[in-house]
Amino acid sequence: MSTTIISPSEGEPDIPGTINRVSAGEQFGPQWTPTADLPDPHTFVMNFTLRALEILHGSRDIAQIARWTSESVFLAMSRHMNARIRKESYSLVPTSARITPHFVLGTPHLTSPRDGVIEACIVVKGDQRYQSAALRIEGWDRRWRTTSFAYL
Repeated sequence: MSTTIISPSEGEPDIPGTINRVSAGEQFGPQWTPTADLPDPHTFVMNFTLRALEILHGSRDIAQIARWTSESVFLAMSRHMNARIRKESYSLVPTSARITPHFVLGTPHLTSPRDGVIEACIVVKGDQRYQSAALRIEGWDRRWRTTSFAYL
């Protein structure tokens, strides 16, 4: 089975005997989207960060953010979650006695290294200390997707 499509070019008239080869990935793969065609990045960054922190602390299922992340971010968070669950399984504290931490998110600081890409940093106030979350979001298929996430 061939991975190329034979079709006339959009800019040229359909002349018999001429063909252009276009790979299927160019037509059917993820398509880059400019920032002007995307929703407000501030809202996305706040929503994603809150849900990611809830996932990392065990109060939300990781499958709920699968459509908001790239495959590499999803797999890294899954590995982290599996390690945390394995570690907690050895704990003598019963599951019902564990308390979900409370977060207060600060105002995100957004920068754009190029069109369609936003890098953000958010200060997270926890119960006992301040931490930070950093993420990179990119516009793909007319929506934001997180391509990098770090919680320090």
